[in-house]
Amino acid sequence: MWVVAVASLLAGVMLCLAVLTVVAHRVRRRPPAHDPFETLWLQSRLAVVADQVRLLERDQHAFARAHRMAATEQAYDALLAEACRMAGIEVPGAPAGDPDERFREEVELTSRGWSW
Repeated sequence: MWVVAVASLLAGVMLCLAVLTVVAHRVRRRPPAHDPFETLWLQSRLAVVADQVRLLERDQHAFARAHRMAATEQAYDALLAEACRMAGIEVPGAPAGDPDERFREEVELTSRGWSW
């Protein structure tokens, strides 16, 4: 009689362990591929640099406008390339400042939920 009780108790314990193992595997999450705060920081930097580009485009009398515009666009292109790498978008070795490549990267990022 006591052998049946011990066997039942062991079966119950083993069943509980199996259930807990399954639950633990489902609850355990993988860490995100990228830090979400890094993504937010990158989106905010893109917004700031994009605003700077628009400001320079409107101000026809800015001191050293062409130089500042080129530097700002290069910074924007570098941030776009970094955002694409973070989002898993292929970044070909296009010439720096290529407006077609810039547009493609912006469209790809926007289609993946990025905004700036």
